[in-house]
Amino acid sequence: MPRIHEGGLRAEGKRFAIIASRFNDFMVEKLTQGALDALRRSGAKDDDIEIFRCPGAFEIPALLQKVADTGRFQGVVCLGVVIRGGTAHFDLVVGEATSGAARIAAAGKVAVGFGVLACENIEQAVERAGSKGGNRGYDAAMVAIEMANLFADASLNR
Repeated sequence: MPRIHEGGLRAEGKRFAIIASRFNDFMVEKLTQGALDALRRSGAKDDDIEIFRCPGAFEIPALLQKVADTGRFQGVVCLGVVIRGGTAHFDLVVGEATSGAARIAAAGKVAVGFGVLACENIEQAVERAGSKGGNRGYDAAMVAIEMANLFADASLNR
């Protein structure tokens, strides 16, 4: 039987950062509250959580890199909301936020939960930030917790 490695969903004893953009803050705040709920329910203490605010989703990867480089956190939750407008700006911002965060996550310094919503309209954002579609901030925090535990697996750190 092969050995299976999975990350647990317990946050005790680990430090987490939340990076939340201020653009579309009315929705990002709901995602942030969802992420905090997930972290607390999983055992994280408020003293082990720090929130960093940046202007928009485009700035998330730069801040994520700085936060990862501190070495103080085992997990980082990235949150933002980008709503399509009438120009290509939407595609540029979402693409850069996603590829930048993915690059930093792949480096493996810190576990990353990515909760940047790319929505066609405000209704989609509302659905994904705490109504019938769940809360993607909560989901992203659970990913960060699970990956932080997996990264801590002794067999990966030999």
